[in-house]
Amino acid sequence: MKKILGRYPFGVWIAILALLLICLAWLMQMYSLLNWEGAIKLGVQDNSFMGNEIDRTLADVERAVAIADILWALPLTLIAIVGILKRKFYGLTTAMMTFAICVYFPLFYAFRESMSFDMVLAAMFLWAMPSLFGIIGLWINRKIFKV
Repeated sequence: MKKILGRYPFGVWIAILALLLICLAWLMQMYSLLNWEGAIKLGVQDNSFMGNEIDRTLADVERAVAIADILWALPLTLIAIVGILKRKFYGLTTAMMTFAICVYFPLFYAFRESMSFDMVLAAMFLWAMPSLFGIIGLWINRKIFKV
């Protein structure tokens, strides 16, 4: 994880790759806000505003989560990428915050009855696992980040 590959150690490259994958999650959330029913058809959302009252309520909750992701998690991820590329301490801390979110939300979905197994697996392999490796890679190389 400390082996230098180009400008950064291998562990930092893992973190950068993980952050780019995480941007994909936030872009899917943005798409959900623009076209909810289309996101359901793609399988990135699982509740419809067209169903019964319970489905509509769950869809409202999912929409609120999507809004929060766009307002909080997406900017946090972008700040993390810029900070890591500049080797700044704020990049390390915002990346750790982003990774914590991306370990949490797949686990949250894994324990929901309404989520498909395929979506849970995708979330685990696209975001939770890379985030765990990103946390390890950044922690091992934390001394390269300056205040």
